[in-house]
Amino acid sequence: MLLNFIKVDFRTKVLVEKYTELISAGVKPSEILVLVQNSTLKKQFVDKILENIKIDAIEKLNVHSFFSIVYNTLIENWCFIENAIPSDKHFILPNLVGLEVSQFLLKDILKHVEVKGYNSKKSLLHQIFRRYSLIVQNHLSNEQIQERSKILKESFADDAELIIKKLLSSTLKSRSLDYLRQTLIFNHVYKHTDYFKNIKYLLVDDADEMTPVCFDFISYLKPQLKDWIICFDSLGSSRCGYLSADTSIECKLVHLFNEDVQTDKNIFSQGEIIFSNILENKHERLENFTLTSLSKRAEILDFTIEKIQNLFKKNIPASDITIITPLQDDMLRFTLEENLKHSCNLMFLSGSEKLIDNPLVKASLGILKLMLGIEISEMDLRVILSDYLGIPLKYCCPIFEGYKKTGGFPPISLEFYNEKYQKFIEVFEEVKEKNTKLSTKVFDLFYKLVDFANETKINKFNFFIKQLRDFESVLGAKTVIERADEIITQIENSIIAENPSTTLEIGENDLVIATPQKIIDNKISSKYQFWLDVSHSDWVKTDTGPLYNAWVFQADWTKDEYTVEDDIFLAKQKTARILRKLLLLAQEHVWACSSLFDPSGVENLGGIEDYLAGEANEDDNNAKPVFKITPRDDQKPVLDYKKGSMAISAVPGAGKTTILLALIIKLIERGVIPTNIFVLTYMDSAARNFRERIKNMCPNTTLLPNISTIHGLALKIIKENSNFERLNLSADFDICDDTQRMRIIKGITGKFTKTEADEFDRAISVLKLQEGDISKPSSDKKIEKFKTFFKEYQAQLREANLIDYDDILIMSVKLLENNPDILEYYQNICEYIIEDEAQDSSGVQQRLIGLLSGKHKNLIRCGDINQAITTTFSNADVEGFRKFIAEADTTVEMNHSQRCTQDVMTLANNLVNFGNEILPKAFFTSYMQGVNGKNPESPNAIFSRIFENTFAERNFVLKEIKNILTRNKNATIGILLRNNYQVASWASFINDAGLKSITRSESLGQKGVFNTIFSILKFIQNPFDNEVVVSTYETLSDLGFYKQRLQLEIRASEKPFIEKDGDDIESAALAQFLWDMQYWLNSSTLPLEELVIRIGLFYYTSDIEKSNVYLIAILVKRLNASGKFDLTLQRLEELAKKPTLSGFKFFSEEEDKDAMRGKVQIMTLHKSKGDEFEYVFLPEMAEKNLSIDVDKAKTKASTIFMEEVRAFNPSYKSKSELELREFNSEESLRLLYVAITRAQLKLYITTSAKAKGWGNKETGQEPSVIFGNILL
Repeated sequence: MLLNFIKVDFRTKVLVEKYTELISAGVKPSEILVLVQNSTLKKQFVDKILENIKIDAIEKLNVHSFFSIVYNTLIENWCFIENAIPSDKHFILPNLVGLEVSQFLLKDILKHVEVKGYNSKKSLLHQIFRRYSLIVQNHLSNEQIQERSKILKESFADDAELIIKKLLSSTLKSRSLDYLRQTLIFNHVYKHTDYFKNIKYLLVDDADEMTPVCFDFISYLKPQLKDWIICFDSLGSSRCGYLSADTSIECKLVHLFNEDVQTDKNIFSQGEIIFSNILENKHERLENFTLTSLSKRAEILDFTIEKIQNLFKKNIPASDITIITPLQDDMLRFTLEENLKHSCNLMFLSGSEKLIDNPLVKASLGILKLMLGIEISEMDLRVILSDYLGIPLKYCCPIFEGYKKTGGFPPISLEFYNEKYQKFIEVFEEVKEKNTKLSTKVFDLFYKLVDFANETKINKFNFFIKQLRDFESVLGAKTVIERADEIITQIENSIIAENPSTTLEIGENDLVIATPQKIIDNKISSKYQFWLDVSHSDWVKTDTGPLYNAWVFQADWTKDEYTVEDDIFLAKQKTARILRKLLLLAQEHVWACSSLFDPSGVENLGGIEDYLAGEANEDDNNAKPVFKITPRDDQKPVLDYKKGSMAISAVPGAGKTTILLALIIKLIERGVIPTNIFVLTYMDSAARNFRERIKNMCPNTTLLPNISTIHGLALKIIKENSNFERLNLSADFDICDDTQRMRIIKGITGKFTKTEADEFDRAISVLKLQEGDISKPSSDKKIEKFKTFFKEYQAQLREANLIDYDDILIMSVKLLENNPDILEYYQNICEYIIEDEAQDSSGVQQRLIGLLSGKHKNLIRCGDINQAITTTFSNADVEGFRKFIAEADTTVEMNHSQRCTQDVMTLANNLVNFGNEILPKAFFTSYMQGVNGKNPESPNAIFSRIFENTFAERNFVLKEIKNILTRNKNATIGILLRNNYQVASWASFINDAGLKSITRSESLGQKGVFNTIFSILKFIQNPFDNEVVVSTYETLSDLGFYKQRLQLEIRASEKPFIEKDGDDIESAALAQFLWDMQYWLNSSTLPLEELVIRIGLFYYTSDIEKSNVYLIAILVKRLNASGKFDLTLQRLEELAKKPTLSGFKFFSEEEDKDAMRGKVQIMTLHKSKGDEFEYVFLPEMAEKNLSIDVDKAKTKASTIFMEEVRAFNPSYKSKSELELREFNSEESLRLLYVAITRAQLKLYITTSAKAKGWGNKETGQEPSVIFGNILL
């Protein structure tokens, strides 16, 4: 029978009853073959059979997963196989190993095979294995592989073929057979032996997840079968794509068995809905399904935990709940453990856990290294002493000091735990001297020294020993010792991703957290499911890369081309099948949670959220936009817009965000599909603001416009629909953030001075965005050195499989320009494009927008040339926006503002006039006008003064702020400064005066959360140095976590303070600090990113703070790739000094406007853009800080060099030195304009006649020219 049945339990029941019937009829178990999906399902099936069978004795049951039958067949037919292998050396048994050994062999092969033009060795290994797997599981012949290679126009097909042949030869020579290699040999065995001649009955479950190579085996058995039951779900095949489940299995089974399919008459309506939502772009509501959209990922976790705790209160057992997400990171693990560990046992199933995260494994590797003379760090030594031997670290100072001197375990006596330490020394020396295998040494150490370990740790430790034994079986014990360093490194990077060594058993108190595929593969059914991170792209992972295409490499691929449409359709098919099967396993309710921003704080590119959103009920009045606006006369033309190009010039406070939101809603009301509206911003904060505001305005609208930064859209274009393949990028390419860029630059800078390296680093972006040509030689030595630097930088990016932020824009443009099919796809969906802050758009960005709007030509660009303040350090093209204003079909000037008092507006307008007199290009002539009856009123709203010195100036500012807060404790106050060092100085001054301040800075070193974590990490690095402990104490007490001014007792301690007993300390506050630090010291053996999360969440509790803790943990994880604690801290310290940090978008308190009231917000002039304050202070307004006078301005050598780099583009017209000074002064004028227009009620502009310079010497300084021109 062929049964197309949806219900999992019913299929199993049918198969078990059939098996029982056959056995009861006298059929031998050896004549029945049962095929299930994996070892867990195998055990469940066997258990059910044994429950049903009434026979007292029975032979071994023939129940297998496909790979287990492959494994057993090879073992039992090894003589036949060995005799067929032409070889001088014969093996009694094969080495049936895991993929780690095969990867090790492949690495050796790749050392000697050059794949010209391929970017990364690491990526190459990954790509080869995927290609190899697809070939094996689809049983492809060489001819079929070549056909597919031609369809895909592969550049590396010959190289890939050569590498795979070498791998097959190497594995056969050593009889090192992983599950893929076993499968190739299995195909030969069953066709050339009578091993399966007794099989007369075949029972198969989950045939829809069957691979072509498994189907070929069943086809071979078919002629000898008397009966069969093949169960499948025709819309199943969730493992299609890379895992190679055959989506056409129903047709193949019908053809093979020549019978009709019996179909379950029960209709799974939820499955039909999800399928149509995905494949037909519908938005029908799912029953018993709730989609919750939140801002940050931390909010997703809080929401989920609260829901689960409520279920526990209703006596729902943990086994009735599952959490499903493709993002199983430390943030998820730690948060769930901290909140739910006392209520249930958390069972994580991901298939991507690092073996080294197991402390027994990490300690064992550390001990092996020491035995082999390989140096380990103090942090690795701590793991041995603490996690392996159980000695508290505060007693280990003598061991650490001895190790630093000798490189080994010192022969000393400890005051505490001496017996444990002496026994370890004895066993260590004994095992070291024995001439035994490494795996034996590891086992002996564990057996003699470890007191207790839980079952989970033991299972992973056993897996580790198996890996060691695999290496020894294949390479030989002697070679393993000779190459121990390489093998240990391989194991340290090893991921436990193969079939588990133990079957999965879920108890009543077990709450499963798993990836979607793990839930499906193990058929984990539960009453309640939580789908997390549904807006993340990992829910819809691609199945293609430069060396493999999981769709074309399927056995049943018949087309002679592979198009963008194919990629979209097949990816949607896979997503639909996965989500449908998940819903089948949900008994009562599903909660799905999305967030606007991913764990790194950057915008989510979109996962499955659109497929889950349902249309609102007709009687739900809130489903339609509830936002209403009465436009001013200068805003009305925006809402009258229908189509074409429109330029909007808006003065500060004109309400451009509000009117653009109103326009978006009006377009939707006119019938424009929301997802065909693209809103592009310059800053991430603006994208956040847009997305959250429109979400609030349309609380029940299921579809929202595409709102992102331009970089976000560009990256989406590269990643979507496997477009990255056209750029010769692999699917796992990453964006080079500052942590990775710093490593690359440091690796290059040995040949350059620090000044050159810093300058060249900045010039990279200039060269890329200017699209310069460096092929022409230059007589300028500095230029030639930069070219060398740039080429090395690019080579390092390729090797690491990275692209940088400038590449994102350039590559997206090239992708569209060079691929008409991709361009057509995006032009069709980009019906309306709205660009905010258009004055900051670069030439490349404008090309991208021009390409996307090329079909519909509905382009709205909104901005203010008078607020173009990034032109000197970015590639912003102000003139491009000027040209657009002049040529647009519709031009709107929004020149009314209700933000400022009349005095402030007058000052801003006077600045425009002044600027136009001295530098005609500085401003766009547009004057701020008030809104009748709406502007704030304040007498004498402008205050300006030149003080005698900075001391007098600061004291005046402090006094004024105190007076303001006395009158109104909820006032908003901003201190705006030109440079970051001024921000840090003023922040210290304000804090020391006892006022609360917020430093609005992207600098890591100015964030309290970071300083908390970093200070404790510094303590952990040197816990026995009392001065380091004092420094940590001072930082944490300044942040308000401990009582201040108790550090003298720490300094007075004769022995290391950390070794003290808290009960002996009189001060309860200091004792608490000691206990906390001892806790952190004992926690220092945790994976570093987990330690960071623990520290952060111990001291911080708000959503914003917790989100930033997770961001710092991600940052640390990336920095800690080498696992060297000291190096990671050094890199963190360097990053903390940078003014900004690309790749990580920290959440700020200013997002909560109410939290800003009553605090002094201190930031640079640039950072203030887009904000407003009731009271604004502009101190230190000296000409040297904000140079406006062209005649007195100086041009930096670095500015001239950047201009030379721009000239690499032959079409670029270089600026003269005078033009550069004018260009800089123009931006300075606009920067001042931005600063002035932040003030609502009152503006203070001050400076001093004298200021302290180098050597702390006070000298005279010139005030800004504005004091004598517009401040009269």
